[in-house]
Amino acid sequence: MGLGVSFYMQTDPLTTASLIGIGAVAGLAPDLDVNGKLSNRITISKKWLILFFALVGLLLIGYSYFLLGGVAAAGGMAIGACLIFLPRLFIKQRTMLFLTGIALGAVAWYTDIFWLLLLSVFIAVSSFLSHRTLTHSFIGAACFSAIAWHFEQSMHVEGSFLAGTLAYLSHLVADMKVWPANKKGVKWFLPLFRKEF
Repeated sequence: MGLGVSFYMQTDPLTTASLIGIGAVAGLAPDLDVNGKLSNRITISKKWLILFFALVGLLLIGYSYFLLGGVAAAGGMAIGACLIFLPRLFIKQRTMLFLTGIALGAVAWYTDIFWLLLLSVFIAVSSFLSHRTLTHSFIGAACFSAIAWHFEQSMHVEGSFLAGTLAYLSHLVADMKVWPANKKGVKWFLPLFRKEF
């Protein structure tokens, strides 16, 4: 979509490259929901966070065993054991997607970039949504279009709004049941109607 918009607007090579990138990202954005393909690609693997907690747990157990005594040692070793075993049960890819949204929000807040703050909220909220629900509806498209509009206003890349909106919508059209490859469709009118198209 970005290339099409750049041809339509007769943009210079740098803007054309930017619009192609914007179109590529926006075309994948509906899959930021929990089981979407993009959510697994933009987050750090949950294995790294689990490994981090396990290492902290081992260090805490060692510290408690060698340097503490009595109840403090027992408590430290118990907490260390919890840090080793519990994250495996509770940290899911959904958690990582949410943390990615929160981290991006912190960067946006610190740098005072409004479109980035909106994108971080979009990512964080998407972490709670099932696949092909609100991110695959007119509401998701409208929210992402608002992000694209603020991006264009902030970054002054003419055509960003159009490329982002069309690319997002093209993903939804490609996911419709009218195409033989799709067994599930798109619920365009969620949360009002659950009918798949």
